[in-house]
Amino acid sequence: MYRFICNNPEERLFNTYSWVYWDNAFTNDELFKIEMYCSSKETKTASIIGSEDIVETKKIRKSNVQFYERNLETQWIFDRFNSIIETINERYYGYDLNGYRDFQYTEYRGDESGEYNWHQDMLHGPNAFNYTRKLSMILCLSEPQKDFTGGEFQINTGNQEEPELVDIRKGRMIFFPSYIIHRVKPVITGMRKSIVVWITGPKFI
Repeated sequence: MYRFICNNPEERLFNTYSWVYWDNAFTNDELFKIEMYCSSKETKTASIIGSEDIVETKKIRKSNVQFYERNLETQWIFDRFNSIIETINERYYGYDLNGYRDFQYTEYRGDESGEYNWHQDMLHGPNAFNYTRKLSMILCLSEPQKDFTGGEFQINTGNQEEPELVDIRKGRMIFFPSYIIHRVKPVITGMRKSIVVWITGPKFI
């Protein structure tokens, strides 16, 4: 599975990384190009799988989203994602992955106190498929404290009262296992823009 040689092989045997990151995957010009492309299409109110109640959904999730599949305009983005996803998985997780069909562009707006409270990305229950989300990725398109305030990204590794704060930055790609409980705190001012990818694979066994 691993093609990268590690000089501390025990690290791979015993460590499960709650999150890792990759910087400088895109230049500032490329990030602007991605942002302009995604912003050009109207977003829609985000929903939660298994719930069609907008009022109940907004108690957990307040954001606007749009999905993009691979095409002539987006294939360069997918190619960049694919290469880094494969490298990150080989270095840190070693999951059996199949891939992903699309990416989700998300806007959290300060005037709506946009947020996504504690949740997992994995799908549960009798309607789950023969595959599952295994690895989640976030690419931040906005600069914290410049383009928006609030909107901190936190993960719960066992103590929800003291969650781990993930250092998000514009252009940084954050990766974490999809079973990790996490949240986006309310955005106070401005707009937090990001791309999310869920990479699927056979169910964990």
